[in-house]
Amino acid sequence: MQLAKIALRNTTRQLKRTLLLGGAIAFGFFVFTVLNGFTGGLIETVQFNFASALGGHIYISGTEVSELGSEISVIGDTEAVLGALGTIDQLIASYNTRSSANTSIIFGAREENQRLIGADFGQEDKVLGAMNFVEGTPEAFLERPDGLLLPQDVIEKLGLEIGESVIVKTNTISGQQNVADLVVVGSLNPQDAGFGITLGFAHIEALNTLLDMEPNEFQTLNIYLDDLALLPAATGTLYRELKNVATVEPRTGGSRGPNFARAFGLGRVNRVAEDERWQGTKFSVTNLEDRMEGVMSMIGVMENISLIIFLVILVIIMVGVMNSYRMVMIERTVEIGTMRAMGVQRSGIRSVFIWEAFFIALGGALAGLVAAFAVMAGLELFDFSSSSWSFFLKQGHIQFGVGFFDTVVNMALLCVMSIASVYLPARSAAQLRPAEALRASF
Repeated sequence: MQLAKIALRNTTRQLKRTLLLGGAIAFGFFVFTVLNGFTGGLIETVQFNFASALGGHIYISGTEVSELGSEISVIGDTEAVLGALGTIDQLIASYNTRSSANTSIIFGAREENQRLIGADFGQEDKVLGAMNFVEGTPEAFLERPDGLLLPQDVIEKLGLEIGESVIVKTNTISGQQNVADLVVVGSLNPQDAGFGITLGFAHIEALNTLLDMEPNEFQTLNIYLDDLALLPAATGTLYRELKNVATVEPRTGGSRGPNFARAFGLGRVNRVAEDERWQGTKFSVTNLEDRMEGVMSMIGVMENISLIIFLVILVIIMVGVMNSYRMVMIERTVEIGTMRAMGVQRSGIRSVFIWEAFFIALGGALAGLVAAFAVMAGLELFDFSSSSWSFFLKQGHIQFGVGFFDTVVNMALLCVMSIASVYLPARSAAQLRPAEALRASF
């Protein structure tokens, strides 16, 4: 411990040099922590927003063949679905049922295309609270069975006011056109995932009427899990159980990005060849990881870029540390000779240099971490609700996610690299002969 105290004292002797080296290390760790925190928070935010938009973590959709031979999106065999849910009942936080439609919203002479989600908000009591309302309130929507929530930009294009009635036109599940009058009771900040997807919401009974479905029918059943880490296992169990009792489309282990048309039950009515028709409901089981594959690939690229930036900064810093300590060795030649003459072993001289590098690296990392947390906390206060990239925001705010374990590992890596960079100068200092070192003062 005596050598560590000497090293700590030495760091304050050349305060300017210590601050420069520590500041460079702090800057590198600051940049990496902020970038790492941004990508970590982005993953959590996108998972939350995808789960909210899609209504859960696991999605069971179904199609049937009508009497005319067309493929219709509806789950008729509810017993098979509910029976399969029993196998993962202990993992389920909640589940809900939804219907979806690609609609045209007509107001006066203006018309806008809009994707609508019909949900039972008695089952999804947290969904409305997570929505970013521009005008209107969740309570006003719940009070009106014919209520409609539309993105703010759609309302502006139509020239609508909250409380006005619009005509909603869509195709039924059998391909026939249908219309209904609904009342706009609120506007939402567009949930734009960068794929041109904006969602509107209606009560499932009202949307089912438009789709020519029974009020208690649905197109998808969505499941929220208590623990997202169990998503692959729960999906696999559910898939195997459904496959034992019904026709199920094979899982492909993901898709090329978020397939919204499939997830929302959208698309044109297709005719099924006679030799390919099936009986009952044919199910499809997908999950959040399938839908987020494309986005996660993009976030993975960002993580790799931040790691490369950190490594480049780290290498530059380590070269600077090595060169600085070569100069330190020259400046302290007499001091090293004195310590050796007083009985300090070579390993002790080497340890002093290593402890100095460790203290500077640790201090710089802590300073960078504090600065990073301060900047991240400040950025989280800004409201970016008007941004077109609100799908990457949580209720209009940037979220950062910094893991404790990852932070400790990164700090340890930084300290190890600093020690490694000073090892050669430390070894050279330790190999100085006392007599030669003391002669350097004359």
